[in-house]
Amino acid sequence: MNPETVPQHWEPAQEAAPPAPSPDLLRLLGVPGIEALHPQPAWPPRPFDRRLRAPIGLDPAGAPLVLDLKQAEAGGLGPHGVIVGAEGGVRDELLRDLLLGLALTHPPEAVNFVLLGHRGAPELEELAGLPHVLGTALDLAHDPRQRRRMTEQLQGEVDRRHQLQLDGGHPRFLEYQEALQAGENLPQLPAIVCAVAGYDVLAADPALRETLLWAAKAGPRGGLHLVLTTGEIDTEQFRGLYSHLAWRVALRTNDEETSRIALGTPDAAHLPLDAPGAGFLRAGPTGLATFQAVTSGSSASRLVRTLAGWSPPPPTAWLPPPAPHDLDTVLYPLVITDDGRLLAKHTHFSPQERLSTPIGVLDDPGALAHYSLLFDFAGPHGHLAAYGQPGSGTSTALCTLLASLALRHPADQVGCLLVDLDPGEGPLSELRELGNVLGCAGAGEPDQVAELVYRAGQVVRSREALFSAAGIESIEVLRQRRLHGEPLDDWPSDVFLIIDGWPRLRERFAELVPLVEHLAEAGPLYGVHLALATDSWQAIDRQMRSKLGTTLELHEAGRGVEAGGHDIQVARPRIQGCPDLPTLAKTLARFSAASPRPPAGEPPVPDEPPVPVAPLAPEPEPVAPQEPQPTGTVTWDPAVSPHFAVFGESGQERSELLRALLREVTLRHSAAQSKVLLFDYRSELRDTAEDLGDHLVGYADDPDAGAEMLRDLHSLLHNRLPPVEASADAVRGRSWWSGPELYLVVDDYDRVSGGEVGLSWLAPLLPIADDLGFHLLLSCTPRGPEELAADPLLDRLCSMYRPQGG
Repeated sequence: MNPETVPQHWEPAQEAAPPAPSPDLLRLLGVPGIEALHPQPAWPPRPFDRRLRAPIGLDPAGAPLVLDLKQAEAGGLGPHGVIVGAEGGVRDELLRDLLLGLALTHPPEAVNFVLLGHRGAPELEELAGLPHVLGTALDLAHDPRQRRRMTEQLQGEVDRRHQLQLDGGHPRFLEYQEALQAGENLPQLPAIVCAVAGYDVLAADPALRETLLWAAKAGPRGGLHLVLTTGEIDTEQFRGLYSHLAWRVALRTNDEETSRIALGTPDAAHLPLDAPGAGFLRAGPTGLATFQAVTSGSSASRLVRTLAGWSPPPPTAWLPPPAPHDLDTVLYPLVITDDGRLLAKHTHFSPQERLSTPIGVLDDPGALAHYSLLFDFAGPHGHLAAYGQPGSGTSTALCTLLASLALRHPADQVGCLLVDLDPGEGPLSELRELGNVLGCAGAGEPDQVAELVYRAGQVVRSREALFSAAGIESIEVLRQRRLHGEPLDDWPSDVFLIIDGWPRLRERFAELVPLVEHLAEAGPLYGVHLALATDSWQAIDRQMRSKLGTTLELHEAGRGVEAGGHDIQVARPRIQGCPDLPTLAKTLARFSAASPRPPAGEPPVPDEPPVPVAPLAPEPEPVAPQEPQPTGTVTWDPAVSPHFAVFGESGQERSELLRALLREVTLRHSAAQSKVLLFDYRSELRDTAEDLGDHLVGYADDPDAGAEMLRDLHSLLHNRLPPVEASADAVRGRSWWSGPELYLVVDDYDRVSGGEVGLSWLAPLLPIADDLGFHLLLSCTPRGPEELAADPLLDRLCSMYRPQGG
């Protein structure tokens, strides 16, 4: 195939009857048939001035008529245009074949497509399998969610491209392409053709109309082109947009007025009915070309299948909405250890956010990302309300929250009181066997329902007295002191009152409503949280609504919108091997139950330490250097304990210990297997740095160099984080990245942590160091419990390990 045989310019034709038969697209491109298509000769290199050109038909002289979508300054007709034609004609087929012509002559690295339409837009739907397609939204007229996502995706795409151009030093698309052609080392930036089928229908939505007007204005700077089809040109619908349409194609129109607006003449209204592909092209104030439209006919689908195998989709292809998924896919991941413990590890959140609990996926289409749907219950509005009609998934959301809490927190940290007033099967009650559940009552147990609500109130009252007597300033102080081994009281650190069926509680238990409303206001101050499910947001009192903070508006099967306006998909309360709620409850109870639940009416009293979801240990006391004891040897195995911390007064002994560990690392592992980043602000380890040889990839002896190294490390480690969709096996196998183990060695943590960048961002990554391939070795002055609790990284380290003497 030789696309270059297509002439560069069309010639305006005089009035003449267009040829009756529609020309075949492949033959216009010099290809005898689909069988003659091959990937290599199909997409030869094309200079920029030959790009974005495709034949749309034959002129009366039998010569191909080429549509050039480049801007006028680059020799094209203009970036945006419209194809007008009566309903039942071939306007959408012409749009399809224009895109096919571009796909046959341009690789995905040169041009991408965005396909927009309504009622499925069958002509564009045929093209969805092309490797050039960034994204599709083909039911915009009836799907508000799809309209919202498309708007965010389109705006995010244009913003991303503008930023890429700015970073490359060429803020305009044409300049950027010229720089690429001149050999500058820049990322490829393909043009985007945004094809919109049925604009006259879609423009009935003012928001969508504004989005496309914005794209017409902002798009050309980033290489975005709009090609619309419409049955008529309504003045209101095209207001502001029409002046951006540099070229216009008119097939047979419904009336002379539409033809006159499109072409300046009524001629398109009088085109023959027996020549559906006959039309005119108008570009600028002069030059009207008559043509017979090209067609791919029944071969369009075969062409798409052929091209689909030539190239993978674009790396920036738009993500589809989050699909329904199980809870273990967002808990990163669940691992059953050799000694029978269940670990739930998560990477994205600071250790201060101990009640940050993922229950699904948040959709951010503008950023081409799906994030964990995370709720932080440690703040002043530490409650959750899920509302939606029956079948929307509100009960499921509460079950998922309960399972997530149980997977992430041992029973002495989080306890749950369940009030299940769901008139159906009561799914919340099926999780009553979880080790974190302090009590459960259903609609047929009114006395027990009241007792559970009163118990939640009892936590608040008892802690008001405790805080005053023990000088506890806040619930966060209580959490920290509990983690460091002080019991303080017999309740879990945080207690959740979970109510499924809030309207029924208001109706049947009106005397309990004031207490629940009080818990909404005062509960988070003392570690008591509400999680409510209701079929109507209005069923919650206005004053109480303002206290709830976190809300989920669910529509169907767990799909909905969170308080920030992002689309969400709540996870199903299932993990691998547990297909239903009773099995899940029994499995998690086996792993996480720490103590038997107390009898009704009594607060829980742990009989033995709980088995944590993420192992925690008592807070170490400050350890001063001691003489080695003859009774044994202390060893450090990074495969078992990825990190190492030595606490002691500043001096040579601390540095000597780090020096010895570095020596062992280099002796046991080659430079290809391990790399060292050394922070040595006191220059105690400079000689060791010289001895490290190829193992050393970074050395900082001052804060400026240290800040630069930390920025590079931040980027590297976050690139090693697994994607949300990674399976547990993929995470365990670290299949998404490759490279050496990194040893981050910090001599004098106090100085480095106080620098411009600091080290606190590493804290949430410490528990999953084995998955990311890094180890932290540090020396630090002794700290008391309060000082340790105030430092995110040291707090996390001390919660992971018990101190060892030596």
